[in-house]
Amino acid sequence: MCKEIIKLKHHVDDYECMWNGIEDLYIQDTGENLPPSFFFSLSSFGSFCYMKTPKSDLKRTVAIGDGRTKQMYEFLSPIAGFEYKHYEYKTFEQAIKKAKAEIDAGYPPVLGALDMYYLPYFSKLYHREHIPFHYVLMVGYDDNVQCIYILDCGRKEVQTLTYEELHHAWNCSYPGLSKPNTICAVRMKATKNKYQIAKEALAKKSELFLNSPVSFLGRKGFQKFIHELPKLKSELTKDDYDKILANMVTFFGTVPTVPNALKGSKELDEVSFCGGFDKMSRILNDTGREYENEAWLEASCRFEEGAIIISKITNIIVTYLTGENDKTDELPGMFTEVMDILTDGFVLLGR
Repeated sequence: MCKEIIKLKHHVDDYECMWNGIEDLYIQDTGENLPPSFFFSLSSFGSFCYMKTPKSDLKRTVAIGDGRTKQMYEFLSPIAGFEYKHYEYKTFEQAIKKAKAEIDAGYPPVLGALDMYYLPYFSKLYHREHIPFHYVLMVGYDDNVQCIYILDCGRKEVQTLTYEELHHAWNCSYPGLSKPNTICAVRMKATKNKYQIAKEALAKKSELFLNSPVSFLGRKGFQKFIHELPKLKSELTKDDYDKILANMVTFFGTVPTVPNALKGSKELDEVSFCGGFDKMSRILNDTGREYENEAWLEASCRFEEGAIIISKITNIIVTYLTGENDKTDELPGMFTEVMDILTDGFVLLGR
C-alpha cells in the first residue's frame, strides 16, 4: 500500500532526537517557536542522582541530568500537554504493522531506540559505529518500494529508510532507554505556550532538586557524592574507579559518547561536554529576554558558569584516564562549585 506523507513543520535541532518529533507535533498544534533543546532540557536538566550499585559492573551511578527517554516523557508530558504510550514488540513485523496503523490514523509515531550504525544518511556512522540510542518521527510509508519516511532531528529534509534497514536498526536495546521494536504513539493536546510550560517545569525541577524526598537525589544526593568522592579511589579497584569517571564524562556530552581522546583519536570533539548547563543557559537567556524575566536571565548566567566548570572537570577526567596526569583530587571542590551553581539557579527559578 502506498501512503501520502504526513506534512509537518519540521524544525532541525540536533542531539535531541527523542524530543524532536514531539516538538514538531507541538509546534504544528500551537505555532510556537522553541529554543534549541527545549523539551529535552526541561525534562532532563538538574536531575542529579548518586547511587551505590556494588553488584553491577558500574559500582557507582552518577548523573547530573536524567537522559532516560521514558522518565523524561513521564515528567514533561502532563506539563507540555501530550499523551503517549510505548509499545514493545517481539518481531519487526508486529512493530511495523503498528507503526503503519498510526500513520493511517494520522498520528506520526516516534520510533526507537534505533542503532545509528544502520542509518545510511549518517555517512560517518553508517556501518562504522554502533550508537543504539537514536529516535526518529515516522511520517509515512510506501509498501510498493518497501520503505518508511522519517523526520530526523539533524536533517532538514524528509529521509527515506528501507524496511530492511529499519529492521536492523530497530533490533537494538539500551538499558534504561528502550527494547527492540519499540514505538511511542503520541497524541498532542497542547494548550500552553512555551513560557507557561517552562515556568511550570522549572518550578517542579527546582523543588525536586532543593527538597528531594530521598537522600540519593537532588542536592542531598549531590552532597553525599561530594563527601564520598575522595574515598572512591582507595575503596574501589582502579578499574572500577576509572569506569565511574568514564561513565560520568560520557553523559556530560551533548549526546552520550566518550571524548575522542579516550578513543585514541586526536580529532576535536564534535559535541560539547558541559552536562547540559550550556543548553539550559541558552534557553533561559532566550526565553528570559523574550518574556522580560530577570530571574531567568540571572540563572542563565549562573548556569553558563556551570558549563565552564563541567568542561574543566571533563578535561581532568580525560587527562587522568589517558595517563597524562592525575588531578582528580581537585574534583570534589569543582563539583561543590557545580552544586552551588545548581542551588543558586534553582532558587532563582523556583521563585
